[in-house]
Amino acid sequence: MERLRPYPVATFAALTLFIWGNRIWLAWTNDEDTVAEKLVWSTPITAFVLAAVALAVLLARGTDVTVGGPRRLVQAFAAGTTIYWAVRLPLIWLADHPLGFDVVHSVLAIASVTAAALAWRAVRAPASARSEPAALVRP
Repeated sequence: MERLRPYPVATFAALTLFIWGNRIWLAWTNDEDTVAEKLVWSTPITAFVLAAVALAVLLARGTDVTVGGPRRLVQAFAAGTTIYWAVRLPLIWLADHPLGFDVVHSVLAIASVTAAALAWRAVRAPASARSEPAALVRP
């Protein structure tokens, strides 16, 4: 279990795989959408799934995701998730969907953005590193 630290990052990756794991297939099997529409729907979903898989692999290998490239991946993934739902959720609400569809997607959005925020927070630099210039940091 120690390899899955920080747990909010592992949770964010797992939640993303749970939510989006089957959506690529569903997007491409929808007979009502054109190929262009399928590409529009599946592109961000594919990016989310790939980011979640990459994070899961890094965590499983014991990579420290709080520094360097892995940290930037967590932050980009969290930002992308938040931006996606900030755009998509109002579009869902404004469309003519049944109330249940709106409620389910609102819950998914809240869960995803909350997990993204917690993952971002888990990898941010400690306060001591942010407050002192690098040259003044003492061992």
